Amino acid sequence: MSDAPPPTALDRSREGDLDAFGELVRQHEGWIRGYLRARIRNWSAADDLAQDVFVTAFRRIRDFRGEAPFESWLRGIALNHLRNFIRKRREDCIGGSEELQALMDTEPHHADQGGAALDALRECLHRIDGPARELLDGRYVQGKSVRELADEVGRGYSALTMQLHRMREALADCVKKKLESPGT
Repeated sequence: MSDAPPPTALDRSREGDLDAFGELVRQHEGWIRGYLRARIRNWSAADDLAQDVFVTAFRRIRDFRGEAPFESWLRGIALNHLRNFIRKRREDCIGGSEELQALMDTEPHHADQGGAALDALRECLHRIDGPARELLDGRYVQGKSVRELADEVGRGYSALTMQLHRMREALADCVKKKLESPGT
């Protein structure tokens, strides 16, 4: 008889034991969910990401070499899933677009009810034409995603995201200048 300790749930998981992997999930799912929920407002999305973390961990469990604690390895997987989640939704997160969306949603004959900031934004928007205007209309009037627009115009997602971000910044700067010195 050997004095070697019995294999751990991690050891058995690495050998393909589903029950052992289930043990690992039960041991770690609480803090993984908490880690993700602390970083995402949508708890349902965080819970979905936690599931994805464990699916990835199951698929890659044989790659875990044990050079760092298992928890660190899981946290790394969670961080990668979180980064991908944020990157995929960045089109909704980069730069403020509430005023721009409000203007695009406003009927022209009601625009004067939007206040000075909305009027300034409208003036700034009237200066934009051509492909840039089509891009703004596609995104904010038609509600297309950045991915859809990128496919339509044959440009990269990241480049288009950055262009929209810069356009929003330029519009915000234009509005700020108009509000600081009316009549320009």
